[in-house]
Amino acid sequence: MHRSPLCCALTVLILAVALPVLAGEDQEAATAADAISQGQPLLSFRYRYEEVDQKGIEKRAHASTLRTTVGYRSLAYRGFSFLVEAENVTIVGDGDAYRNGGFGHLDNGVTGRPVVADPALTEFNQAYFQWKNAGRTNQARIGRQEIVVGDARFVGNVGWRQNHQSFDGFTFTNSSLDAVDWSYRFVNRVNRIDGSTHDMAGHLFNVDVKLGAVGKLALYGLLLDYTPVQFHGKSTATWGGEFSGRHGLGEDLALLYEAEYATQTDHADNPQGIDAEYYFLMLGGALKAVTVKAGYEVLGGSPQKGQFNTPLATLHKFNGWVDQFLSTPTDGLEDLYLQVDGKLGPVKWLLAHHTFRARTGDATHGREFDAELTYTAAWQQSFGLKGAFYNADRHNADTNKVWVFTSYRI
Repeated sequence: MHRSPLCCALTVLILAVALPVLAGEDQEAATAADAISQGQPLLSFRYRYEEVDQKGIEKRAHASTLRTTVGYRSLAYRGFSFLVEAENVTIVGDGDAYRNGGFGHLDNGVTGRPVVADPALTEFNQAYFQWKNAGRTNQARIGRQEIVVGDARFVGNVGWRQNHQSFDGFTFTNSSLDAVDWSYRFVNRVNRIDGSTHDMAGHLFNVDVKLGAVGKLALYGLLLDYTPVQFHGKSTATWGGEFSGRHGLGEDLALLYEAEYATQTDHADNPQGIDAEYYFLMLGGALKAVTVKAGYEVLGGSPQKGQFNTPLATLHKFNGWVDQFLSTPTDGLEDLYLQVDGKLGPVKWLLAHHTFRARTGDATHGREFDAELTYTAAWQQSFGLKGAFYNADRHNADTNKVWVFTSYRI
């Protein structure tokens, strides 16, 4: 669904260029007029080339796209402020060299090539009003906004894709207690990366408890009630908790640890019976500029009890960058991985290996190797090279992906 024309983005661009940058988000303006006129223009660019080679599809996908955002953040007046941000994704070169997976008229109609989920579009990505109290311990937002909860495992903005995921709704956060932060979010629409919208009544609860030097405990509840009949199968109730921390073992050495557990059941008008569990364990170490992590993640699944799914998550971040597991297989998923990352001079690097198996039964779901190099120049432009190589082991199809990208934000 194409939700706003190009002229909307151009209007915001003219506004952003015309107004000076004078202060940050939290500064209070003397008058409402000053709050509007002395805000901060927002402008960013991200170019990416993505190539996909998938077994069983004769031609490769070649996607060359440019993401541009332009917006404006006002100052606060008596605690009230606003942000508006338009987003445009433009094809650079041949738009028929990949299948874009767009919704409705955004679908480029290409067949015989793999999907790269970056359709060309223009829309308002964010447009919200915000209030903060004088002590900055309470914050409320209403309107369209990007939402990232924790590590985005269950709710995120899908920031890797060129069209980010955003949410229409209301957010309230409170940090008045020294050791406890809590938030409540009501979502009535999800604006997805393919240009579609999903109406819903979503209640998102989150409580973060600081445990001193030991770490942090995050407790959460997600009640998703999808309105369209065809999405009733995504209506679920998820409750869980995550404990994470870091313990110093010396001047340059630290122990990293994380454990998470959640349960998911069917909710509202979901016609499917779901009773699934989620587990995650991670143990790692950081030595100077190098970090090593070993992780084990389980998404429950069986024909009898349904599958544990995370439809609002930033899925590219988890279970391998090839994105073979955007939905949980019928027999569930176990992901055993090893990740090593670090920094060599100005260059950051990351290597990861995943082994996938079924949670129910003894089927194997393949292996994947991922690698990434990123560099940020002195003028704050970032450059990256990234690759993901998936060996299917009869689960799906061998797939290799390579990305070259650069981004710059003003």
